Amino acid sequence: MSSPSVKLYRLRGWFVIYFVLKSVVGAVVAAVVLKPAQLSRLSRFNERNFSTTSLLFFSLVVTAVILAVALLIFARLLERKNWARLLLLVIGWLTVFGAILSLLASTQLGDMSSWVSQLLPEWDWQKLVNFDRIQKIFELLFWGYLIAVLQFDEEVKKEFFSRPPADQS
Repeated sequence: MSSPSVKLYRLRGWFVIYFVLKSVVGAVVAAVVLKPAQLSRLSRFNERNFSTTSLLFFSLVVTAVILAVALLIFARLLERKNWARLLLLVIGWLTVFGAILSLLASTQLGDMSSWVSQLLPEWDWQKLVNFDRIQKIFELLFWGYLIAVLQFDEEVKKEFFSRPPADQS
């Protein structure tokens, strides 16, 4: 069995892989689905026109900032800061519950005759729903793994609680 340090480093590595893949694929799907002509309709002020490239660039910049913050939290986790462990567990449980609810709700969408699909009929809503389902499954896998390591692995949990000082008698 691997040591708690190895498990925590592995957890950070899996997070980076998961987050980068999820973000890049999500940005590409958004750039393909949100065509430039349709983006101008979504703009709050019609004088702004977003290109597919600007949408992709903006998406990747936001992703980089979020990844930097996440890596700072994982750095504190590797320093055995319990607040980082608890923060990741809260995020993990919220993400798992959200993914489960989203998957359950997506089965009820049926023929996509909602007001949203009528508002933007040129979008392929079935492909978007299928992409979202795949994304939610990967969320369940990663965050379930994180929860298993940080909450249910006794060796890892012990690393985050201070040890009582040795008796000096």
